[in-house]
Amino acid sequence: MADPKDSASKAAIPLELLKVEAAFVKRAVTSSSDKRSKGQGAPSYKRDVMYAASKHPVEFISFIPRPSLLVFMPHHKEISSTGVDKGGSQVPFYHSVSSGGITDWVSGGGFYGSATMGHLRYQFALQWEMAKRGHDFSIFSLTYTLSPGATYPTQLKQAALALNYLLVDEHRDPSSILLGGDSAGGNLAAALLEHIARPHPQVQPVTLSRTLNAALLISPWISFSLTEPSIANNAESDYLAPRALRRASNAYIPPGGDHDHDSQPVTAPPEWWSDVARRVVDKMMIWGGGGEVLIDGIRSFAATVKNGFSEADAERINRDEQKGTDRFTFVVTPRHSHEEMIIDEVFFKSKKGEGAEVIERWLSGALKLL
Repeated sequence: MADPKDSASKAAIPLELLKVEAAFVKRAVTSSSDKRSKGQGAPSYKRDVMYAASKHPVEFISFIPRPSLLVFMPHHKEISSTGVDKGGSQVPFYHSVSSGGITDWVSGGGFYGSATMGHLRYQFALQWEMAKRGHDFSIFSLTYTLSPGATYPTQLKQAALALNYLLVDEHRDPSSILLGGDSAGGNLAAALLEHIARPHPQVQPVTLSRTLNAALLISPWISFSLTEPSIANNAESDYLAPRALRRASNAYIPPGGDHDHDSQPVTAPPEWWSDVARRVVDKMMIWGGGGEVLIDGIRSFAATVKNGFSEADAERINRDEQKGTDRFTFVVTPRHSHEEMIIDEVFFKSKKGEGAEVIERWLSGALKLL
């Protein structure tokens, strides 16, 4: 029998579509070129209109339960054996095979939405761009169980299981692995780094024989707070809406549930990230859009990570080891929205943005050492 909540959600879809159309028309008429010339709001008329219209489906989508999807791309191989943790849960993923290193990628979606075609296109666009630069690597993309069907720390358990699969079942050298994640996936990637350094009591440990090659976090959703100034200040330059963020975080960790440093990595102290820098990953980049509503939390998180890496790097210098001053990189691209390079794969493909280019330059440098 159909769930009444599902039926109610589906019945509301026509009304939500009308809201999208109304928002589109309203912003198409009222979009201000004067604001854009002053550096306010979205940087172009097209983005301004699309972001305004997108807020309604982004808000509404949190009402609709959606299954985790395993998406297949032409010429890419599915791993036939899914991982199984001690609790018996299976973790599906897809795998693009090459002879070089490998990117263990965790896609975003607010923990309640599966990877979109934009997420997948961006991952493969990175692979193709790096191939043009002479860097060969595989893509291993985790599709974790979505909330509210499963809540934290289930998704962290699955991320740890997936990395252990690469290390144990595929016999991958840790130094050949780049961990990546965007938005909620950036949260999980950060949590996984913390977990490796300081194991979560409910999650199976991950043991490394040496550090991971690198970690790349794009617009990581590492704070669930909605009180930072950027939530209001960047409301017109981003497509994320506070109501959607609130619903998504409450589905991931229901009201009354326990938050910790792994569920919201922004709360972890610098010494946690010193441990990560010493024992878990060699290089790390955090990217944020200057126009996204989450940027204040991302800035705070990046400052903590930088302090942690700086302490670890000072120890390396004192031991006369290779100087590590460039191991951590934080970039904010002005006026860019939340994970803009991924959104561009869907709506704005005509020209590669500055954010995409800076990530590609950093990634190319990281892969040179493989």
